[in-house]
Amino acid sequence: MPDATAEIIEASTRAFVAEVHDGQDAPAFGSWVEVEQSDTGHTLYGLVSHMEMSARAPGRQAQAFGQSQEELRKERPQVMALLRTTFRAQVLAYRDGPAGDDGGALRQTLPPRLPSVHDFVRCCAPETVRALGAPYDFLRTLVQDPDPAVPTDDLLVAVLCQVRDAHGEAAGDEPLVEAGRTLSRLFDDDHERLQSILRRVE
Repeated sequence: MPDATAEIIEASTRAFVAEVHDGQDAPAFGSWVEVEQSDTGHTLYGLVSHMEMSARAPGRQAQAFGQSQEELRKERPQVMALLRTTFRAQVLAYRDGPAGDDGGALRQTLPPRLPSVHDFVRCCAPETVRALGAPYDFLRTLVQDPDPAVPTDDLLVAVLCQVRDAHGEAAGDEPLVEAGRTLSRLFDDDHERLQSILRRVE
């Protein structure tokens, strides 16, 4: 996968952890990423719910040098080379076919098989993010079975921002309105919570 952003280093039924390749930008919090499974022909879709930067060597801790990132890259490139960025993505959907294959059914549920370690990960294109929208069944998973390491409402804000940006101005408010209706039902009409989320999307 020539445009891969990262590579899976841990995998389970509901999530995977990937290490970002050197020279690549980490995907944004709350963004969609995809993994093509060569053995099944499926494409898995995950939502980035946690990111971390740490030392590559186990037990080694980064230290402060009092220099900017630019200065470190110029004067101590070995320091930056010792760091790595990883992210965890919650698996929320899969397609019965390769990425971009409109003929494969897109299902907002867990895939039959988990991704493999060393599978490549790439960021989803806007058209894929739009396809992963309505009926927003994945929002039920985020609300009822959240990532314990991340505040659910903050993740929902990031997700809705991605929805808004993927649809663009031409779509108006309709995608967010539809997602808001889904969240309202999931929140048992807790309007204060819903309004708090929507205020932060605007």
